Amino acid sequence: MKPSLGMFGDSIMAFWPAEEQLKPFVIIKNAFPIRSSSDILEVAKKDQLHYTACLYNSGVNDFLGNYAPEDFQIQNTINLQLQTIAILQNRCEHILVLNTWYVEFPWPSEAVSRLNKAMKENILTVPRLDSESLIHKSDLLDGGHLTDIGYNKLAKFTLEHFGTKIPWMGLLPK
Repeated sequence: MKPSLGMFGDSIMAFWPAEEQLKPFVIIKNAFPIRSSSDILEVAKKDQLHYTACLYNSGVNDFLGNYAPEDFQIQNTINLQLQTIAILQNRCEHILVLNTWYVEFPWPSEAVSRLNKAMKENILTVPRLDSESLIHKSDLLDGGHLTDIGYNKLAKFTLEHFGTKIPWMGLLPK
């Protein structure tokens, strides 16, 4: 029996070559480009599957074209993230949330920085992968999306995290 990995998020999850990089997981992607946090929440509400593990990311698309959001806008995104995480806690044995990382124009870099700070302050009930020190400019394709090297970095830490939570996973062939 292979562990399942539900991937909930936006283009970062949709474009991740997870089938190759996150073995031995069976990958189920619930992700699509340009999805806002409210869109991802609706997907989580409708999904009825149970997963061994889940990865979750959202938030950046809430601020496309909004380079200096108001505090209430950041808090609204955090509230949507917390609602989605609460739903996933009922469907996933283990959850890992991906924080945002350094992005460049045309991505909303100030908004992303503030969102990342707010995520660290508010998402406390599940583990987070703080990728801002992990992902660098050289790991970006277009200022926001990742190269294969960037995805490999995320995959390494994702597998290490879930390997400590699901020790039998290491006994499976890759």
